[in-house]
Order: sequence, then C-alpha cells, then structure tokens
Amino acid sequence: MDQLIDHEIINKQLETIINSSLDEIFVTDGNGTVLRVNPTSEALYEIKAKDLIGKNSEELAKDGLYSPSIFPIIKERKEKVSMIQRTRSGKTVHVIGNPVFDSEGNIEIIIFTSRDLTEIRELRDKIERTEHLLESYQEELAELRSFQNKDQGDFISYSPNMRKISKMVEKIAKVDSTVLVTGKSGVGKGVIVSNIHHKSARKDKPLIHVNCGAIPETLIETELFGYEPGSFTGAKKQGKKGLFEEADGGTLFLDEIGEMPLNLQVKLLKALQENTIQRVGGTKSIEIDVRIIAATNKDLEKMVEDGTFREDLFYRLNVIPIHIPPLRTRQEDISYLIDYFLNKFNSKYNSLTTLSLEVENALFNYEWPGNVRELENLIERLVVMSDDEEVQLKDLPRKISNSVKVDSNYLVHLYDICSLKQAQEAVEEQLIKKAFKKYKSSYKVGEVLGINQSTAFRKIQKYLKTERVD
Repeated sequence: MDQLIDHEIINKQLETIINSSLDEIFVTDGNGTVLRVNPTSEALYEIKAKDLIGKNSEELAKDGLYSPSIFPIIKERKEKVSMIQRTRSGKTVHVIGNPVFDSEGNIEIIIFTSRDLTEIRELRDKIERTEHLLESYQEELAELRSFQNKDQGDFISYSPNMRKISKMVEKIAKVDSTVLVTGKSGVGKGVIVSNIHHKSARKDKPLIHVNCGAIPETLIETELFGYEPGSFTGAKKQGKKGLFEEADGGTLFLDEIGEMPLNLQVKLLKALQENTIQRVGGTKSIEIDVRIIAATNKDLEKMVEDGTFREDLFYRLNVIPIHIPPLRTRQEDISYLIDYFLNKFNSKYNSLTTLSLEVENALFNYEWPGNVRELENLIERLVVMSDDEEVQLKDLPRKISNSVKVDSNYLVHLYDICSLKQAQEAVEEQLIKKAFKKYKSSYKVGEVLGINQSTAFRKIQKYLKTERVD
C-alpha cells in the first residue's frame, strides 16, 4: 500500500512538472502516436491538448498543425534531432526530439520539447518597421550600434553553458584576478574578454589586445615591455613604452598565449608575480597596474607535459578558467545569433534581407567548424550578395545546404520539365494563395512564410489581383 501511495505521489509530481513547463512537452510512441502533451501546446497550435492525444504526429503535420515534420527524420536516424518549425497559429518554434529505446534497440517513445521563438522575431520586425518610420535617424542609430558592438561584442547567451559563462563574467568583472579563456578558434573568446573589461571598474582605462601569435618572436619582447634609448640598432632615440605600460590601469589581453616563446615566458611570469616590468636594455623596475586576461585555442596542460609551456606560468594564468564550448554544442544560441547578425548587417547595409525556413534549418543543423565567426561572416555575405530579399537554400554554400534533410512530405512533384524560375514561381504562387486564403492579412502571411510584410504585400498583389489586401 505504501508503494502504491508513493507511486501516486510521484506520478502527481511528474504531472505537475510537465504541466508547469513553459516549453512544450510532446510525447509520442515509436509509431508517432501522441501519448501526452502539456498545456503549453495549446498556445502553439490553438487546439486543446486533450484533442491531440491518440492522433498520429505525421497526420498532424499533413493537416498543417506544424511544419516541417521532424518524426520521420528521428525514425530514420534513431538519434536526437533539432529543427525550426512553424505552427498553424503562426508561431516559430525550436524543436528538439529525443528518442528513447527499449532493450532491443527499437524506439519506444519520442520526447519532443519546443520553445517559442516568435517573440524575438516579432520584436525584430517591429524594430525594422520603426527604423523605416525613423529614416532621418538611421545614420545616428547605425553609429550608436557600431559603438555598442565595438565595446560590448556579440555576446549571445541563451544556451545553459553560455548563461553560466554570462553569470561568471558578472562575478569576474568585479575582481582583478587573472583569467584564462580557452576554446576553439572563432567561439568568441575576444567577446568574453571585452565584456569582462567593460563591466569592470577598469572600463574607462585601456583594453589592449596583443596577439602573441601574430608578432614575430624577435619583436614581441620589445612590444610587450618596451625598450630604453639606444638598446639596439634602429631603436628610437627616446626609447619606447611597451604594451604593459600602455595598458596601465586597464586590461592587457594576451591572445593566443600558447604561441608565447619559452624564453619570454619567464619575464612574463615575473611581471605577473611582482607587478613590475623592465624595459629591454633597462635596469629600472617600472610598477604597473594591469589586469591580465589570456586566451588560447591550444591545450596548455598538454603543452606543459610536452615542455613547450612553463608549468608555473600556466598556474599563474589559470586562476579563473573560462572554457567556451564550440557553437555546435550550444544549438540554442544559433537561432538568436542568426537574428542578431541578420539585424546587425541589415542595419549596416540598409538591407531588408530575410532567410527562408529551409535556410534557417540548414544553418541550424550545420556543424560550424569556424564557430560564431564563421556564422557571422556567412550572414554578412548573404546580406551583401543576395539577389532577392529572401535568401533561399540555393544561395548557401553546398557544404551548408547539404546539412539539412528535406522531409519527403514537403517535396514538390513536377509533371513535366520546366525552368527553375517557372518552378519557383509556381510553388511561390501556391504558398501565397494558400496563406492569404487562410489568414487574410499580408502581415500574417509575411510572418508565416518568413518574409517581411512589404514583400508579402507585393506578392499577394501579384498573384491575387482581385483580392483586397490589408
């Protein structure tokens, strides 16, 4: 009896947790039959949660409840799959499907969790419309954004790992401890460093960035520590301050610290321990007040084992370590980064470029070996080079467009050969007519099809010449 009561209590608690989740929880069996959904689904699909139970997820997709369908992909791959979907109610959601297997390796159930991305998209659209109304202030806004981006960087933190790092940055900024930032090339190490500096008490003092791998070994010592007059042939008569002195009162960012020559590591360690430096050719100790933040994409601990990096310097730098994970492991950030960069470059180049749903899913499923830097560069290229306002799958590099798998339910079947332009126009006409017949609003058509309202209005006028358009 006690065990029965315990099970009842556990089931009740589990039900409470599921129903309280702000994210949708949608559970099917291995054949796609809906077993359980929580109340959040009602806002996404505009249908009672109880009315979904027992329905087949593929049939629901065919009925237009959501698209594209993620179930057949999970069934084929037998692994976790993430995707961007649009729902019948016009919502844009990030869906993650996790299959659970029985003892024989068959899919027993699939747990889908969905997060509504519509709010940030709507906010972006409102900002775009506001900017059109305030064209006279566009130049000033662009300059302000440029200044803010330069100072604060593109620090997007929606994934659990990045939210944790964001909280660390807030704490670290309040102290002067040495920080070591690690991570693959392009993950945003410089952005983290910039945020730490600009949130600290040193924000009004210099942030000096030194790329230790870009300065020739013969020059890096004089660049960092400066030199006295007459120290070597070609030296300036008055001598020169080094970057340690230039950064006095502020932050010295030693990027690619793993490239620091061994012979110079001793002098750097001494400067960190004693807060003093000596210029090349000098004997006088110069006091410095500098916070050191180092970064690298190398495994410094392995370098210590191999004897290519000093152990004592490693521990002196590694007081507070921050490891930034690669972009492929924090998919939650990708959609927000896409929105951020798209808005940034649309503003910079006075463009109205948007991305089709297929393009978003391709970007979402790509591995991003170049991480955030690769994503930013690609979005800028698409905004600059796109011939149409909406970027299509064909506009992407092949290695990225191949990362998305198209569900056969959404393929277009042609009965005769025609030009690509004719095929595209035929599909576009069908979509515009279906969407306008359902929603009767160019704003809603634009939202559902992922294009801006002015484009939707123009295409509705083109294909429905006798209809009244709002």
